[in-house]
Amino acid sequence: MAKEDQYRNPQGDEGRKVIEEMNEHHRELTSWGLGQISAIEGLRPKKILDIGCGGGNCLRMLTTRYPNAHADGIDISEEAVKVTLDRNAVYHSWGKIDAQVASVSDLPFPEKSFDLVTAIETYFFWPDLEKDLAHAASRLKEGGVMLIVSEQYPNGKNDEALKEACLKYGMNILPNEEVASLMEKAGLKTQTFTNEDKNWVAFVGVRQ
Repeated sequence: MAKEDQYRNPQGDEGRKVIEEMNEHHRELTSWGLGQISAIEGLRPKKILDIGCGGGNCLRMLTTRYPNAHADGIDISEEAVKVTLDRNAVYHSWGKIDAQVASVSDLPFPEKSFDLVTAIETYFFWPDLEKDLAHAASRLKEGGVMLIVSEQYPNGKNDEALKEACLKYGMNILPNEEVASLMEKAGLKTQTFTNEDKNWVAFVGVRQ
């Protein structure tokens, strides 16, 4: 498997290396993204889902921020799930974190199961963004929050380079207003936050 494909679905020893790289590379981005929901009044999640959990870094941060919560992770990569559970073995043994192989298109949880759903650096790999957003939103309780974070968005200056990156890695990075519109269509009242210096974006949607 080419290394470019490992970012979509890490496999084997090479995939594990990519997962560890992403854990470190996305640490600051993840912290910034989670910071965008910290001011939401009354957000004290008891049930959390992280879609595309990768190496489990976000799950660990979520468990630290919300110690009374149980956090589930899903990923299409079996290797990513193994790394997540290895990395968070203590939290897993305590019943605070779990992870399994699954797709955003077929989430193995009932509707209205979660108070918070997160997706860090993954929406652009989802097979059908409109349908998958609606599917994920349906797993939120009323008043639940969805956080989607990306380290890239089209800003009018990077569009050509971003287009080349999308072709190389099989991504579909949309303009911010299009992502927000799809979240609204899924029943989420959505705000968009950006870090223009780093070209990061966070979409925060609340289920109505």
